[in-house]
Amino acid sequence: MVFKRFFDLLSMFSYKYLRCEDVKSEESGPVDFERAITNAGYGKFNYLLLLAVLPASFSSIFSSSAMSYVLPSAECDLKLTMFDKGLLNSMTFAGMISTSFFWGFMTDTFGRKKIMFYGYMVAGIVSLTACFSHTSWLLIFFKFLDGVIMSGPYAALMSYLAEVHNDAQRSRTYMWLGVFFSLGNISLPCIAWLIIPQKWTINVWTGVVKISSWRVFLAICSLPEFLACLAIFAFPESPRFLLLKGRREEALEVFRKIYSVNTGKDPDSYPIKDIDDEYSVELESNSKIKDKLRSCWQQIKPLFLSPNIFKLIAIGMIQLGATIGSNSIRLWMPQLFTMMEQFKNDESKYEYSSSQPRFCYMLGQQGANHSFSTSFVNETLNAANTCVPVELNSKVFINSIVIAVTGVIGYTLAGTLITVVGKKKLIATCFIVAAACCGSLYWAEDTNSILGLCSVFVAMSSIGGACVVNVIVDNFPTCLRTMAVSLTMMVGRIGAVIGNLLFPVLFDLSCLGPFIMIGSASLVSALLVIILPRKKSQKNKPKQIA
Repeated sequence: MVFKRFFDLLSMFSYKYLRCEDVKSEESGPVDFERAITNAGYGKFNYLLLLAVLPASFSSIFSSSAMSYVLPSAECDLKLTMFDKGLLNSMTFAGMISTSFFWGFMTDTFGRKKIMFYGYMVAGIVSLTACFSHTSWLLIFFKFLDGVIMSGPYAALMSYLAEVHNDAQRSRTYMWLGVFFSLGNISLPCIAWLIIPQKWTINVWTGVVKISSWRVFLAICSLPEFLACLAIFAFPESPRFLLLKGRREEALEVFRKIYSVNTGKDPDSYPIKDIDDEYSVELESNSKIKDKLRSCWQQIKPLFLSPNIFKLIAIGMIQLGATIGSNSIRLWMPQLFTMMEQFKNDESKYEYSSSQPRFCYMLGQQGANHSFSTSFVNETLNAANTCVPVELNSKVFINSIVIAVTGVIGYTLAGTLITVVGKKKLIATCFIVAAACCGSLYWAEDTNSILGLCSVFVAMSSIGGACVVNVIVDNFPTCLRTMAVSLTMMVGRIGAVIGNLLFPVLFDLSCLGPFIMIGSASLVSALLVIILPRKKSQKNKPKQIA
């Protein structure tokens, strides 16, 4: 099904490409952005951009999810406590939260390409340096710093994709981005499965740091960031950003390049000769810090005025519910499946209780005996302890791969359904299905049914969250779009932190607690999607001045 969808999309793109060959007559007078980007066509430029986005999307997944596979192996080397593990799981999201507002302003000020290029470069250096951490607090610091930096290029990438595609292709492009995220989720456990079980130990700096397999794994996870940096360097600045800054001739030159790459024709044959001044921005190169802060506030002030503020709150809450569900289940799955495998190995030691659901019974037994973590043997005796970390069972990696493959299939199908049923209906349906799966998971009694429900839940909640970017594009103008993306992403990451911190707390109180939290969040998100306003028509739309 995935390959069939892939070839269908290629056929559609080829059709678009052939259509752009027929555009010969020049447009008389200035045109708006949508007309300009549509006349540039869809072809080789867009295919190459998707190829460049692949390592960028991998870097986002590796940055936020790699630690969930590292913690059992790193526990002995760094003497990690449960508090340290909680911090490591949430530090990347916390770093993203702390700078979302800042990066939104920087991206709208200096451009999408610069932020992506330098952002991925520095993020790669930080990720590579983190693998040499010899103490827990140093690794925690580097993961926080990684999140701080990664927030910038991620927000810039979201805006860049929206601003080099026309309205008809924008939604499908974000669906492809979702497919790439799912491929990253598939690749991560595969790489972990290949690297982490290895018994490698290389002493560096007179034995201060031992290059064990989990450090090699973290180093490999930094490669997509360097590849993304190199790939983005080959692409031009966003033409819509150039229009926002009043650089109309530069924007027109970018359109010509896109047209030439897509059609193979001379750039001068591009039919558009002039573009509307949709926005006007006063640029001051030598302004004071106070003036820059005032300019920053004037730039984002419309976001906090009616009607934008109400839409911003609603979309932020949708993103909050989506990430509470998807990131909580996804990041806790390796631990939960490990607990289930341990329970099966010790199954003869326990008696089944017919009054409790199978899933909660297994987790409850392991939670009571292992407290969600490995531990130092004889810790209560305060003696010389022997660290015995739990090794991840091969089924843990296989289950993670199955969940990610389900996400790929879901995103591929969503690419077709989004044009058939519409954005709002698709997003609401995804959240409703996710809530139903979450509720069913509580009563699941079979390992395969648990895996199936988890897979569908993660796929549906992730698709719903990814489609929120389309909603932002429809509800905010270009001059506010990146800032809106940054703020909603910040709220979403707050949801990821809240979900991961509350999951073990609620589970200790009652097995039902985490499922009530996640299911309720999904239902609220579905309701908010339904009440969002529809996209306004572009006809007779007044020019906006930022």
